[in-house]
Amino acid sequence: MAGRFTTLVSPFELDPDLLEDLDPEQRAEARLRAIAPMAILRAGEPDPWRCIDGRIAHLGLLVLDGLLARNMTLLDRTTTELLGAGDLIRPWNDATEHASVPLTVHWTVHLPTRVALLDHRFAERIARWPAINEALVRRSVQRTHWLGRHLAILENPRVDARLLLLFWQLADRWGTVGPDGVTVPFRLTHKTLGRLVRAQRPSVTASVHELSERGVLSRREDDGGWILRGEPLRELRLLLEGAESPLARCR
Repeated sequence: MAGRFTTLVSPFELDPDLLEDLDPEQRAEARLRAIAPMAILRAGEPDPWRCIDGRIAHLGLLVLDGLLARNMTLLDRTTTELLGAGDLIRPWNDATEHASVPLTVHWTVHLPTRVALLDHRFAERIARWPAINEALVRRSVQRTHWLGRHLAILENPRVDARLLLLFWQLADRWGTVGPDGVTVPFRLTHKTLGRLVRAQRPSVTASVHELSERGVLSRREDDGGWILRGEPLRELRLLLEGAESPLARCR
């Protein structure tokens, strides 16, 4: 095992949803038996996967917390996919070798991130519970669905609408509801947001300011996270119609 995977963890303690199809007794046993090596990726780390031998059979890496970005560059244009808690990834299968038009993939660690390596020993430990494998497959399929939704977001011609749609998608995945609204707990730069919504940074800055003036989006001063307010569909319709949001009068 690669040197940095020196800690053992029960992934199901941090991601209990993977056990939702088991009965209570099975859940307790799975938490005890199904342990996996864990690594902590440092923010800004340029090559987080250098320690993993992709030739060895692994189910994949389960992201336990933190935030990663998968950046794909094709003809000097880069697109970004965000990944965080609950995502199942296989970064050694980036499918760049056989592309007719060359492309490159590199990963960015935005926040300190813990990942569990679901290796062959982990697979053997969960073999008695097929429902866990089904749950892992669902996670992979869910990631495909999120990507499809992201493509749909990019079809909107307005940068401000794309940004608001993106933030609500992030809220659906990782947001928490509080008295001030729904918090997206990630510090995302305007450059990163621009890659996510296919826009230049000045356009992103102007759109963020506009959404802030409307009262639907604000940045938390303590940690750089974001707060969303209002009912998503209503606020999007008002935005596209050019109508004022009632939230602007309540700020």
